[in-house]
Amino acid sequence: MNKIIKMSEIVKITNLWMDIFYEEDSDYPDYRVIKPKEKAIDRILDTITADKEEQSKVYEIITDKNFFAKTYKPICDDLRKLGYTIVEGA
Repeated sequence: MNKIIKMSEIVKITNLWMDIFYEEDSDYPDYRVIKPKEKAIDRILDTITADKEEQSKVYEIITDKNFFAKTYKPICDDLRKLGYTIVEGA
């Protein structure tokens, strides 16, 4: 089976994760803001794969590389090692 991730999905997960990170870093995190973003990430991961363990690996790769890179290349490289093909598209 050919595993495909759209670049737009990677960007969306990254942006949502960063929003959650900044909200949780505030003195008074508003979980009414955080919960919908966490659910949005779950919906995106559900479109990538139904396997929860695989979703966890994908999410970890995307969030782990955010602070260390100014580009998406390390994320894409690690996802390719996991067997995914990165495609352009919305």
